[in-house]
Amino acid sequence: MGKPKILIISTGGTISSKYTKNQGYSPALTITEILSNFTNLEEIAEIETIQFCNVLSFELNPQNIFEIVNVAKEKLEKDSFDGIVVTLGTAAIEEASYLADLLWDIKDPIVFTGAMLNASEREWDGPKNVFHSILVAASKLAKNKGAMVCMAGEIHAARDVVKIHKTRLNAFVSLSSGPLGFVLDNERVIFYRAPLLRKTFNVHKLETDIEIIKIGIGTSSRILDFLITNNTKAIILEALPGGGGVTPEIIESIKNTRSKDTIFILTSRSPLGSAISQAGGGCGPADLFKLGIINGGDLTSVKIRILLTVILSLTKSKSEIRGIIYNVTP
Repeated sequence: MGKPKILIISTGGTISSKYTKNQGYSPALTITEILSNFTNLEEIAEIETIQFCNVLSFELNPQNIFEIVNVAKEKLEKDSFDGIVVTLGTAAIEEASYLADLLWDIKDPIVFTGAMLNASEREWDGPKNVFHSILVAASKLAKNKGAMVCMAGEIHAARDVVKIHKTRLNAFVSLSSGPLGFVLDNERVIFYRAPLLRKTFNVHKLETDIEIIKIGIGTSSRILDFLITNNTKAIILEALPGGGGVTPEIIESIKNTRSKDTIFILTSRSPLGSAISQAGGGCGPADLFKLGIINGGDLTSVKIRILLTVILSLTKSKSEIRGIIYNVTP
């Protein structure tokens, strides 16, 4: 048996950045320069790289990730890679990895990673995260597990992972389910379970006319009314914590648009659990569901948005969309 063959696609991010005097940090290193920090990497895997771009992830959009996934698929069709590693900014990892997972109908793994500290900092975590991700992508145990995120020695399912902390090295967690596995002693990959509730879709384009409204006590309907007036395809209500209630003004705007085609999805600001509360009172989740609002289950608002970018390119039927969400959430 030969060494595993791994493709690394780099987009930039903190992992490729350095400080510029009086200007913060920005991408300065290519993936080739990042890999130069390793010794004897060739003894572990055969590496091929693609420098897709070199930007901070604030500049990325779903179409960029769609293109990266297609590049990865094309390379797998032409060459016998054992797995893919994608490096990008941690701000985009939870959304980018989930989009890839929804499109990844391939047995070989695609592993997303980045860094919490840039290359100018003493404890730069980039090289270690890349090394761990190579080990995961090369592991036979990673087959058929779809897209994953490997950070700080932990392996997370793309569907479940969130960036929960602003600065610490182990900023990524899977709140409801915990990690899939770990990288031990910088050499051994161990999985305790397979990803749950995975579903993939075959699409040729994305629908990105989707917006999120975050609701607090007293939130007005001004933003919602603007989106409705502009015929926004889908609006995600990141509602008050718990089951997900909204303000009286918000629900009145929704009632006045019942005859329109706008799709509304309810999520909750609470990061754990599903939006299953039957609270009413005129503007609670029970009232919203009676108006035809779709329950987003346990997915966060940004994950629901990513899911909609895929499924709205396949169907505009509210009943079909409800059925798909039901099958990918508890």
